[in-house]
Amino acid sequence: MNDTMPARVADFVRAHPLCDMLGLNLTHPRFAIDHIDLGKCDDSTCRGDFVKFAEWGMRVVMCKGGPVLYDDNFAALWPRQPEHRRGRAQAEPLYLSSAYKHPTQVVLALLDRFLCDVEANADKVRLVHTVADLDEAARDGVVALLMGSNRADWFGDVPGVLRMAARLGLRMITLNGSGRELGWDGHDIARGSGGLSDLGATMIDQMNRSGILIDLAHTNEASSLDIIAHSQHPVIDSHSNPRALEESTRNTSDAVMRALADRGGLLGIMPGIARPQGEQPYTAVDADQLAGVMRHINYAVDVMGIEGVGIGTHFNSASLPWLIEAVLEGGYAEADAAKMLGGNYMRVLREVLPA
Repeated sequence: MNDTMPARVADFVRAHPLCDMLGLNLTHPRFAIDHIDLGKCDDSTCRGDFVKFAEWGMRVVMCKGGPVLYDDNFAALWPRQPEHRRGRAQAEPLYLSSAYKHPTQVVLALLDRFLCDVEANADKVRLVHTVADLDEAARDGVVALLMGSNRADWFGDVPGVLRMAARLGLRMITLNGSGRELGWDGHDIARGSGGLSDLGATMIDQMNRSGILIDLAHTNEASSLDIIAHSQHPVIDSHSNPRALEESTRNTSDAVMRALADRGGLLGIMPGIARPQGEQPYTAVDADQLAGVMRHINYAVDVMGIEGVGIGTHFNSASLPWLIEAVLEGGYAEADAAKMLGGNYMRVLREVLPA
């Protein structure tokens, strides 16, 4: 536990499971290019690692990668950016040549890199395949990590690829980034959207059978409503905000929020808390930004009820101590705050993951 946390926040974190529905970015250049060591604490940045997750009192963290490539031009510019941090002195390159990479290769390469770090740090973290793994991590006092991916182009129309990823431990898929996919449409597709296709319905069924959590962030309204209705298990929107308060196709309409709640799913509020310049560690959080987050939380609770709301920081778990304090001071009973900050997510995981 971080000694700098206010006593009330520290007591809350000790008493209740703290979960981030989207806490570690495996596609970030610090990992994909620099290959940082996730088992080594880096106090120079607010970005998370295995050691700091434990210090922040995290119980469960979703870690997600996706099919993105950084070309040589970007790789050369990256070390000049203020958020750059040196990685391992001796690191295996993610790719050994400039040959064309299929999205499946990219996803598997990133997830392998992550799993190597997990395997090397069994004293700090546990990869969650099953509900039993969640319980074991809690008993052993280590952080439970879930492995997720982004987009559908890497598995496409091949159920076997999806099943192989599930065998490796993949436990969430954010279905889209933008644009059209074979099974569903992204948030930026309005005209002519057909919602969930027959192929998409088949892949949703496979995710249900494989214990993969379905994430609607970035998926448009028509597709989202179809997927919620079709899925045999609760689905989530891991990192979005109410569209009624912040007009954007990336945010979530009242109709989707209600449908999620009606089927036992969750909206992960994405805190609009800016990272410090150069991604330095936090020393404070802007009060107006915190007030904005609370407006989103309060609205979501009004529409969905306490049981429908969670937190997905979009790779900004370091901001959670300030958010916890704001929620506790915002009039919520401790039991309700505990549901939003972790309990609701744990409930959904127990319904979706294999036993």
